[in-house]
Amino acid sequence: MKKILLSALALVVASITIGTTLEGCSNETKHSDTLDTVVIPAKVVTEPADSNANVLTITGKVMDGAMNSVWVEVSPDSTIEFSYPQLDRNNSELFYNWSIDDKITIKYIKTATNGDSVISIQKAE
Repeated sequence: MKKILLSALALVVASITIGTTLEGCSNETKHSDTLDTVVIPAKVVTEPADSNANVLTITGKVMDGAMNSVWVEVSPDSTIEFSYPQLDRNNSELFYNWSIDDKITIKYIKTATNGDSVISIQKAE
């Protein structure tokens, strides 16, 4: 009985150690720049299609991004992060496959609750 309890305890300790290690790895890609940032969380679009009064456009230079998010420099001292998990990356009318230093235009819907919602990312002209 004592061996079973010790084995179970060792398993719990190993699980905690692995979880802590994986959590530590996820924090390795934090940005260290000093730019002011505003995080705009993603939200599935639930606004009516004719609510153009809420559609905003922002243009800037791509500074960084990954995994359905992009950091856009809109002025020398201001960067905004956009998340866009709801965008169809295969639809060229909605999504431009950007690279670092590209100038892009993002259209998003300003909502009162649950953050803003990106509706398109296009190459800026």
